[in-house]
Amino acid sequence: MGKLDFSGINRIAFKGFADQDERDSLLQAGFSVVDEPTPFDTPQGEAQSAPVAPPPSAPVESSPAPGRRSEGAKKPLTDYTGERDYNRLYRIAHDFHQRHNPPTVDREYWRIRIPGVDEPPEAERRYWDEAAKDMAETVSAGKGDPFLQALLTAVYEELERDYKALRDSL
Repeated sequence: MGKLDFSGINRIAFKGFADQDERDSLLQAGFSVVDEPTPFDTPQGEAQSAPVAPPPSAPVESSPAPGRRSEGAKKPLTDYTGERDYNRLYRIAHDFHQRHNPPTVDREYWRIRIPGVDEPPEAERRYWDEAAKDMAETVSAGKGDPFLQALLTAVYEELERDYKALRDSL
């Protein structure tokens, strides 16, 4: 089972560029630039405050020495109760997306028909019926988890956007 890649998420905003060329190339690539100070910035010349110690009741976790594995097992990504396994829920949504991507589009049909006026062909109606049925079964198998339902709804909406873009690109 492959892992999801979220490595691009840290390229949302940038601050502190090497030179104007780097800033301009990032702006042209569609990145947002943040020039205002954030609560995490330390004004120049001021020392950073000492780190806050954890409360006495919280267990202190130490990191293992370099090159040495931790003794404890790594906890999965869970909610505050420890019951909801987000990695599993993301995997379920990912698998649903793979099963139904790309959406079925009868390109020949839409070359001579008008979207929104003419009825979609049978193959496309079957595709959407199967996707909706699979979504309902997947949510049911996930015990109606609201987070899973929201993920699957987002995937379904993305499939609709792709479908309309493919259909209307003719």
